[in-house]
Amino acid sequence: MDWCLRSCRAAAWMAALLLLATPSLSIAQSIPQPVVMVIDTAKIMAEARAMNSIRDQIDQIRSSYQAEIKREEDELRRADQEMAQQRQVLSPEAFNQRRQELQQRASALQVKARTRRTQLDQALRDAVQVVRNRLLKIVETVAQRHGANVVVQKSDLVYADDRMEFTDEVLAQLNAELSTVTVETPRG
Repeated sequence: MDWCLRSCRAAAWMAALLLLATPSLSIAQSIPQPVVMVIDTAKIMAEARAMNSIRDQIDQIRSSYQAEIKREEDELRRADQEMAQQRQVLSPEAFNQRRQELQQRASALQVKARTRRTQLDQALRDAVQVVRNRLLKIVETVAQRHGANVVVQKSDLVYADDRMEFTDEVLAQLNAELSTVTVETPRG
């Protein structure tokens, strides 16, 4: 009897294991075989026409901002020199008032310079995001066209067969679809 009970328990365990294993087998069968595509986004972002356009615009805007700040700094220096020359003529109260006004203008200029840098950084991030969004759509399209179901960043790999590399195709398509991106900065 003891033997029969143990046999029944063993059979029940086997049946339970088979029932539990069957869904995992069907799940494993539904997972497709990986077809891998490799892209080098660092190369794409470095060589894309749209990114070159963004860099050129950012350089121009930065130069414009720097020239604006330099003009205002020069103006502050001239005002400071004039105030120093008039120190003997001005009453202590008038001198202190002019000095405070000059310090306020200098502080305002520092805030303006920081604001311009922040605006430029945000404009750069926004423009680059436009390129990244388009790049993702292109990568998805190229992957579907080639039957790839996994796309891997080249920098994350130790080795991949060159036939898995689609960087040049993605870059060419990105250049064809998006050659420029306008960098938008707040006016004022």
